[in-house]
Amino acid sequence: MLNNELMKEKLEEYASGDDIKSEVANDVLDYYDNNEDIKGFFEDLLSHGCQSGMIPGLVYYTDTHKFFDKHYEEIEDLRYEYESDTGECLQANGDLKNWFAWFGYEETARKLAEELEIEI
Repeated sequence: MLNNELMKEKLEEYASGDDIKSEVANDVLDYYDNNEDIKGFFEDLLSHGCQSGMIPGLVYYTDTHKFFDKHYEEIEDLRYEYESDTGECLQANGDLKNWFAWFGYEETARKLAEELEIEI
C-alpha cells in the first residue's frame, strides 16, 4: 500500500476531471483533510456503501438522480464491465437512478482503491 502522501498526490491528479473518478477523489481528499486516513475512507465506503450516508452528495434522490444523469454513460460502461467480468446481470433494487448512482460511485471507488494499492 502506498503511504498517505503518495495516495494524496495521486488523488489530487484525479480530482481535476469531470468524471466519477474525480468526484470520488475529491470526496476522499475532503475526508483526508478532516481525518488523515485515506484507507479508512475506502474501508468504510466499501464495507457500508453509499447507503450509509457517508457521501453527502449522494444522500437524497434529487442528488443521486442528478449524479446518474450526469454520469449515465460512464455508469453504463461500469455496469457492462461488471456484468461481463462476473457473468451476473445487475438488478436495481428500489429507485433505479439512485441504485445505479450508488453502484457507479462504489465501483469507481473500488477500482480507485486498487490503483492506490489499498487492500480491503
